[in-house]
Amino acid sequence: MSNAAGAAGRGQTNMVEQFMRSRLHFVGIIVFLLILSSNAALAQTPQQQTRGDFQWTVIPYAWLTGLSGTVGARGYQTTVDCSFADLSKYLNIGAMAHIEMLYQGRVGLFTDINYSLLGDQASGKRISLDGKTSLFLTDVAAFYRVGTVPLGQNQTSSMTFDVLAGARIWSLALKLDGDRPRGGRDIYEQRTWADPIVGARTEFRLTDAWLVSLRGGIGGFSVSSALTWDATALLGYTFWEHGTLLAGYRAVGVNYNTGSGKSAFKFDATLNGPIIGLAFTF
Repeated sequence: MSNAAGAAGRGQTNMVEQFMRSRLHFVGIIVFLLILSSNAALAQTPQQQTRGDFQWTVIPYAWLTGLSGTVGARGYQTTVDCSFADLSKYLNIGAMAHIEMLYQGRVGLFTDINYSLLGDQASGKRISLDGKTSLFLTDVAAFYRVGTVPLGQNQTSSMTFDVLAGARIWSLALKLDGDRPRGGRDIYEQRTWADPIVGARTEFRLTDAWLVSLRGGIGGFSVSSALTWDATALLGYTFWEHGTLLAGYRAVGVNYNTGSGKSAFKFDATLNGPIIGLAFTF
């Protein structure tokens, strides 16, 4: 009994140490991105800081990504349910950034880059599995600003509305560790695919300091995934001409299912969780 208790204690200690290292790496990446972005903004000359035809926005951010759904490969699958708030069940590290260019206040491009490492213990119908996913998720889209409408009696507030179209690129590495005592086998599969997406976003400038931003879209259309969708809501506070603090919530869903039997691969899941970031505009 004492040996078993000691082994359990050591296992818990190793898990805590691994969790802390993962979180420290995550925080370090976000801090590094923030320093790079702030230095880029502060290093500009007054002439460079005067906005011309091009406006650039760089947003390093943290997305505390939960994962729920069904994942599987080579005839095995498992249901995963990892809430962002339930950190005792899985480890989550990641790095995220949004980069955007607007030309003459009318047309632009943006890319949204996410890396996440997710894991959860779960049981499938045929085997007990420990499912882990390493995910690169990248949105690349062009957008057109339909217009800006003043709001309020004094027209001190405003709303902008954009329509967008582009591609969502998924690169997913899926590892399923089989339960050895039950004869399980380790399974590793990696897939990359791209989905077309269309959507819209709107930003409400409530005051000079406060804003609300909403974005949503849909895609897939059975080109690669049967369906993919996204929804984001953000509240922003502008504390500096070039700096805005953002906080909100984001969700992205996908239903990707290809092959059959030993060549089957399935990722039918939703990623969701709170966001906090810092936008630099210049």
